[in-house]
Amino acid sequence: MRGSQLLSLLSLAATSLAHPTDEFHVGRRQVPKEPTDVQTLTTANNITIRYKEPGKEGVCETTPGVKSYSGYVDLSPTSHTFFWFFEARHDPQNAPITLWLNGGPGSDSLIGLLEELGPCHINSSYETYINPHSFNEVSNMLFISQPLGVGFSYSDTELGSLNPLTGAVEDETFDGVQGRYPKINATLTDTTDLAAKAAWEVLQGFLGGLPKLDSKIKSKKFNLWTESYGGHYGPAFFNHFHEQNQKIESGEKEGIALEFESLGIINGIIDEAIQAPHYPEFAVKNTYGIKSINDTVYNYMKFANSMSNGCQDQIASCKKTNRTSLVDYGICTEAANMCRDNVESPYYQYSGRGVYDIRHPSNDPTPPARYDKYLQKPSVKNALGVNLNYSSSSAEVYYAFQQTGDFVWPNFIDDLEEILKLPVRVSLIYGDADYICNWFGGEAISLAANYTHAKQFRAAGYAPMVVDGVEYGETREYGNFSFTRVYEAGHEVPYYQPIAALQLFNRTLNGWDIAQGKVKIKDLDEPYVTNGTAKATHTQSSVPLPSATSSATASASASGSH
Repeated sequence: MRGSQLLSLLSLAATSLAHPTDEFHVGRRQVPKEPTDVQTLTTANNITIRYKEPGKEGVCETTPGVKSYSGYVDLSPTSHTFFWFFEARHDPQNAPITLWLNGGPGSDSLIGLLEELGPCHINSSYETYINPHSFNEVSNMLFISQPLGVGFSYSDTELGSLNPLTGAVEDETFDGVQGRYPKINATLTDTTDLAAKAAWEVLQGFLGGLPKLDSKIKSKKFNLWTESYGGHYGPAFFNHFHEQNQKIESGEKEGIALEFESLGIINGIIDEAIQAPHYPEFAVKNTYGIKSINDTVYNYMKFANSMSNGCQDQIASCKKTNRTSLVDYGICTEAANMCRDNVESPYYQYSGRGVYDIRHPSNDPTPPARYDKYLQKPSVKNALGVNLNYSSSSAEVYYAFQQTGDFVWPNFIDDLEEILKLPVRVSLIYGDADYICNWFGGEAISLAANYTHAKQFRAAGYAPMVVDGVEYGETREYGNFSFTRVYEAGHEVPYYQPIAALQLFNRTLNGWDIAQGKVKIKDLDEPYVTNGTAKATHTQSSVPLPSATSSATASASASGSH
């Protein structure tokens, strides 16, 4: 999730404090043991990969014959990125490779793995069970903890205590959750653009070792799927990856060339200037008939967005900068603070409703954040090949990004428009109960994107998004670009609507139309156009929604920034 609130980080720290790990003790510390039986390999360009096969120890993916690997891509003595790779359950030799990223900034992709779309979920006893709707049904899946300092990734490690107020690691005498934690300089990777460069090097390092790690994987087809702050990550990372790939293909630089196929963004914050006006509107005019704030708060949010030197004016000032100096960063940070504190956040202070699901109260966290406690289990850490205490969100990374104003940088919709020029598929997917990255704003992004076929896309009507006769949402699509609103889903769409999410993923990767999955789209010369009649914006479908047996219908958690 996006992690726009200090409350999210404080809740995470408190959660960690409430569930100390059962490690062996050194004095008052709880220090994870060194993992056993870790294997190493060296790539052709001299990068070390340390790994284990957690499935052999009964961790997560236990489908017979399906392998998984986890460990570290060691780019240098000060760069150790945690990865977890899963073979596709069907035809892994020819299945594409998909990189999944959660957002934050500073939130770990293991959240998505264990809570949304990965091969396993966690029950109330903190044991895993197979997820039949995992994305590795149709693709090899790679999850990485990025940037450094997030999850199990680190530059170096240190013994200390986790401060429950700030989420930062303190001196080991501090009375917090004690253990071994990542040590980093978060200011070295404090923007999305810098994170993109770092992630590309990690991806290249991993792919360089993949033939030794798992020789059966042959496909170089590549997809990038992401969520929440992934509205920044997705366009920027994809564009940078593609640019570097072109240099490899032209012989300008060495590396492993990929075949780029799709970009998927789930409930993403892509452009604050476009999406900010929809916070007050969604708070009172959402598709569930919930008026979550009174008129005074609603009018204040609208006024703060449009007033002189308000949210829109300050974003415009940020856009005029080069975004390279401390002065530029300061201007953009002020804009981010203005928009968050006055346009987005009054909802959190006055509505009493969920951050990630407006249908439920704010103190009703759903999905239950079981991944933190699960990943603290010594047996799990050993199986994964790690010796660190786990933290699902890094406060240091979050605040480093905040100090550059990255949240309101305007280049991510530009990146999206560049991607729409390519022969790749782009799917925007929004659960319609989410507030923090709501579908009103997502739809506005889809209509604002300016590219060759923008006029045709805007003119296309909505069609029911159907799986096995059940309508899970509605889709507007033209050619390779689609926007889907998913009914009865909060921020983490694959958790709420796993059947629909897997089919949205499957249809995007395999070139089928998104709404029905019946028409094979070859290229933009033969575009698929939804034949639905354009509906009035923000109306609820009259078609019966999926039953609770195929959809979890509870609120999304406000306890983490994903």
